[in-house]
Amino acid sequence: MRFTHALPLIALAALTACGDDVDEALTDEALASEDVAPVIEDNGVMPQPGQYTTRIQLVEFEAPGLTEDAIAEARTEFEAGAAEENSYCVTEDLTREQWLSEMTEADCTLSRFTADGNDLEGAMTCNSDIGLNGRVEISGRTAESGSNLQMSYNLETAAGEGTVVWQTVAERTGDCS
Repeated sequence: MRFTHALPLIALAALTACGDDVDEALTDEALASEDVAPVIEDNGVMPQPGQYTTRIQLVEFEAPGLTEDAIAEARTEFEAGAAEENSYCVTEDLTREQWLSEMTEADCTLSRFTADGNDLEGAMTCNSDIGLNGRVEISGRTAESGSNLQMSYNLETAAGEGTVVWQTVAERTGDCS
């Protein structure tokens, strides 16, 4: 799976990433600024070291103002990009942010995160030259040999804000090569 290729294909349907909220003082991005520390409570399970493969499935795609044909084309393109495999290595010293960055194939910074045992939820800001750029909400479960996370990303359309929601399942496939 090459997620960084899937999201730009949706952008071909006249979408651009939206990372700014009107009331920035209350956003997670404001919490991640240099002046305010991110809110991180991490008592959760981290994946054990090894090679992981990620699969993505589109859960929801809403894009106000786009025609049904454009939405169908964007869904098809997202699914084609998501079908490409993403494999990455988890090492013992990998941080939570590095793990999520590897999983999403972007450079992500946590601004709000809570993990308790196998359950986690939070928000992060991701940047990629060819893909995911902006705020991503995450929630789900993780275990020592895999994870099942739902991620949500807001998009600016010509007629308002759209939403892309996807399920990311990562499974340990062996030792790193």
